[in-house]
Amino acid sequence: MRKWLLLCIALAVLLAGWRPAAKEPEGLALVRVLGVDGPGPVRLSAVCGGEDQGDQSRGSCDGTDFDQALAGLPWSGEEELSLTSVSYIIVGRDVELREVLLCVLRNRELGASATVWLAEDGASALLEGCGDPASGLDLLTRKGSGAPTAAEALAKLERGEGLTLPLLAGDGPVLIDWEEWRTAP
Repeated sequence: MRKWLLLCIALAVLLAGWRPAAKEPEGLALVRVLGVDGPGPVRLSAVCGGEDQGDQSRGSCDGTDFDQALAGLPWSGEEELSLTSVSYIIVGRDVELREVLLCVLRNRELGASATVWLAEDGASALLEGCGDPASGLDLLTRKGSGAPTAAEALAKLERGEGLTLPLLAGDGPVLIDWEEWRTAP
Protein backbone atom coordinates (compact mmCIF):
# COMPACT_ATOMS: atom_id res chain seq x y z
CA MET A 1 0.00 0.00 0.00
CA ARG A 2 2.83 2.32 0.89
CA LYS A 3 4.47 1.82 -2.55
CA TRP A 4 1.22 2.75 -4.29
CA LEU A 5 0.90 5.88 -2.20
CA LEU A 6 4.46 6.96 -3.06
CA LEU A 7 3.86 6.20 -6.73
CA CYS A 8 0.65 8.27 -6.74
CA ILE A 9 2.38 11.19 -5.02
CA ALA A 10 5.27 11.09 -7.52
CA LEU A 11 2.80 10.96 -10.43
CA ALA A 12 0.83 13.89 -9.00
CA VAL A 13 4.01 15.95 -8.63
CA LEU A 14 5.03 15.20 -12.21
CA LEU A 15 1.61 16.08 -13.57
CA ALA A 16 1.41 19.28 -11.52
CA GLY A 17 4.63 20.55 -13.10
CA TRP A 18 3.51 19.81 -16.66
CA ARG A 19 1.95 22.64 -18.62
CA PRO A 20 1.28 22.83 -22.32
CA ALA A 21 3.43 25.30 -24.26
CA ALA A 22 1.81 28.68 -24.84
CA LYS A 23 0.78 29.27 -28.44
CA GLU A 24 -0.22 32.39 -30.29
CA PRO A 25 -3.90 32.43 -31.23
CA GLU A 26 -4.73 31.15 -34.69
CA GLY A 27 -4.60 33.86 -37.35
CA LEU A 28 -2.18 36.11 -35.43
CA ALA A 29 1.20 36.93 -37.02
CA LEU A 30 4.18 38.05 -34.93
CA VAL A 31 5.91 41.19 -36.22
CA ARG A 32 9.70 40.92 -35.98
CA VAL A 33 10.73 44.02 -37.96
CA LEU A 34 9.02 47.42 -37.79
CA GLY A 35 9.91 50.13 -40.30
CA VAL A 36 9.22 53.82 -39.65
CA ASP A 37 9.25 56.60 -42.28
CA GLY A 38 8.24 60.25 -42.18
CA PRO A 39 7.82 62.90 -39.54
CA GLY A 40 4.09 63.26 -40.28
CA PRO A 41 2.38 61.61 -41.88
CA VAL A 42 4.16 58.56 -40.50
CA ARG A 43 4.28 55.30 -42.45
CA LEU A 44 4.82 52.05 -40.57
CA SER A 45 5.84 48.84 -42.34
CA ALA A 46 5.69 45.52 -40.53
CA VAL A 47 7.28 42.21 -41.52
CA CYS A 48 6.56 38.99 -39.69
CA GLY A 49 8.49 35.76 -39.69
CA GLY A 50 12.12 34.90 -39.37
CA GLU A 51 14.02 31.86 -38.16
CA ASP A 52 11.48 31.02 -35.47
CA GLN A 53 8.43 31.57 -37.65
CA GLY A 54 7.71 30.47 -41.20
CA ASP A 55 5.06 33.14 -41.70
CA GLN A 56 6.05 36.06 -43.93
CA SER A 57 2.99 38.25 -43.38
CA ARG A 58 3.38 41.95 -44.01
CA GLY A 59 1.40 45.05 -43.29
CA SER A 60 1.69 48.82 -43.53
CA CYS A 61 -0.26 51.74 -42.16
CA ASP A 62 -0.12 55.53 -42.43
CA GLY A 63 -1.08 57.97 -39.70
CA THR A 64 -0.70 61.61 -38.77
CA ASP A 65 1.81 60.52 -36.11
CA PHE A 66 3.50 57.34 -34.85
CA ASP A 67 0.77 56.47 -32.33
CA GLN A 68 -2.05 56.78 -34.87
CA ALA A 69 -0.21 54.67 -37.44
CA LEU A 70 0.60 52.09 -34.75
CA ALA A 71 -3.05 51.85 -33.74
CA GLY A 72 -4.06 50.82 -37.27
CA LEU A 73 -1.10 48.52 -37.97
CA PRO A 74 -2.46 45.28 -36.43
CA TRP A 75 -5.26 45.16 -39.01
CA SER A 76 -3.24 46.27 -42.05
CA GLY A 77 -2.21 42.79 -43.25
CA GLU A 78 -3.99 39.67 -44.38
CA GLU A 79 -4.12 38.50 -40.77
CA GLU A 80 -3.95 40.30 -37.45
CA LEU A 81 -0.43 41.48 -36.63
CA SER A 82 0.94 41.24 -33.09
CA LEU A 83 3.59 43.73 -32.02
CA THR A 84 4.75 41.74 -28.97
CA SER A 85 7.78 40.23 -30.76
CA VAL A 86 9.35 43.27 -32.47
CA SER A 87 13.12 42.77 -32.36
CA TYR A 88 14.20 45.38 -34.91
CA ILE A 89 13.09 48.94 -35.65
CA ILE A 90 14.35 50.36 -38.94
CA VAL A 91 13.97 54.11 -39.37
CA GLY A 92 14.29 56.41 -42.34
CA ARG A 93 16.36 59.57 -42.17
CA ASP A 94 13.25 61.76 -42.07
CA VAL A 95 11.72 60.42 -38.82
CA GLU A 96 11.50 62.36 -35.59
CA LEU A 97 13.57 59.71 -33.81
CA ARG A 98 13.18 61.05 -30.28
CA GLU A 99 9.36 61.06 -30.61
CA VAL A 100 9.33 57.57 -32.15
CA LEU A 101 11.53 56.15 -29.39
CA LEU A 102 9.40 57.77 -26.68
CA CYS A 103 6.29 56.17 -28.19
CA VAL A 104 8.05 52.80 -28.46
CA LEU A 105 9.02 52.89 -24.78
CA ARG A 106 5.53 53.96 -23.68
CA ASN A 107 3.82 51.18 -25.66
CA ARG A 108 3.24 47.98 -23.67
CA GLU A 109 3.56 45.71 -26.70
CA LEU A 110 6.75 47.17 -28.13
CA GLY A 111 9.87 46.63 -26.10
CA ALA A 112 12.77 48.77 -25.02
CA SER A 113 15.09 45.97 -26.15
CA ALA A 114 14.25 46.27 -29.86
CA THR A 115 17.35 47.49 -31.71
CA VAL A 116 17.31 50.60 -33.91
CA TRP A 117 18.75 50.61 -37.44
CA LEU A 118 18.86 53.28 -40.17
CA ALA A 119 17.74 52.63 -43.76
CA GLU A 120 19.65 54.43 -46.49
CA ASP A 121 16.65 54.93 -48.80
CA GLY A 122 13.82 54.71 -46.26
CA ALA A 123 12.50 51.86 -44.16
CA SER A 124 9.53 50.90 -46.35
CA ALA A 125 11.72 50.74 -49.49
CA LEU A 126 14.26 48.56 -47.67
CA LEU A 127 11.63 46.20 -46.28
CA GLU A 128 9.82 45.85 -49.61
CA GLY A 129 13.07 44.62 -51.18
CA CYS A 130 13.90 42.09 -48.44
CA GLY A 131 12.47 38.59 -48.40
CA ASP A 132 13.29 37.91 -44.75
CA PRO A 133 14.76 40.99 -43.06
CA ALA A 134 14.59 39.49 -39.55
CA SER A 135 16.96 36.66 -40.46
CA GLY A 136 19.33 39.10 -42.16
CA LEU A 137 19.36 41.35 -39.09
CA ASP A 138 19.82 38.32 -36.82
CA LEU A 139 22.91 37.41 -38.86
CA LEU A 140 24.30 40.96 -38.70
CA THR A 141 23.80 40.98 -34.93
CA ARG A 142 25.58 37.63 -34.53
CA LYS A 143 28.49 39.01 -36.59
CA GLY A 144 28.87 41.81 -34.05
CA SER A 145 27.17 44.60 -35.99
CA GLY A 146 24.71 45.23 -33.21
CA ALA A 147 22.62 48.35 -33.07
CA PRO A 148 21.63 50.25 -29.93
CA THR A 149 18.39 49.29 -28.25
CA ALA A 150 15.49 51.74 -28.26
CA ALA A 151 16.22 52.57 -24.61
CA GLU A 152 19.95 53.13 -25.26
CA ALA A 153 19.27 55.29 -28.32
CA LEU A 154 16.76 57.47 -26.46
CA ALA A 155 19.11 57.84 -23.49
CA LYS A 156 21.88 59.09 -25.80
CA LEU A 157 19.53 61.56 -27.48
CA GLU A 158 18.25 62.82 -24.12
CA ARG A 159 21.78 63.33 -22.79
CA GLY A 160 22.82 65.12 -25.98
CA GLU A 161 25.41 62.46 -26.80
CA GLY A 162 26.23 61.35 -30.32
CA LEU A 163 24.07 58.48 -31.54
CA THR A 164 25.55 56.26 -34.25
CA LEU A 165 23.23 53.87 -36.07
CA PRO A 166 24.11 51.06 -38.48
CA LEU A 167 23.17 52.08 -42.04
CA LEU A 168 21.38 49.40 -44.07
CA ALA A 169 20.69 48.99 -47.77
CA GLY A 170 19.61 46.41 -50.31
CA ASP A 171 18.65 42.76 -50.02
CA GLY A 172 19.37 40.91 -46.89
CA PRO A 173 19.58 43.70 -45.52
CA VAL A 174 23.25 44.63 -45.89
CA LEU A 175 25.24 46.79 -43.47
CA ILE A 176 27.00 49.44 -45.55
CA ASP A 177 28.24 51.90 -42.92
CA TRP A 178 27.60 53.54 -39.56
CA GLU A 179 26.04 56.98 -39.53
CA GLU A 180 25.81 59.65 -36.85
CA TRP A 181 22.17 60.58 -36.25
CA ARG A 182 21.66 64.24 -36.93
CA THR A 183 19.95 66.15 -34.14
CA ALA A 184 17.18 68.65 -34.74
CA PRO A 185 18.37 72.18 -35.65
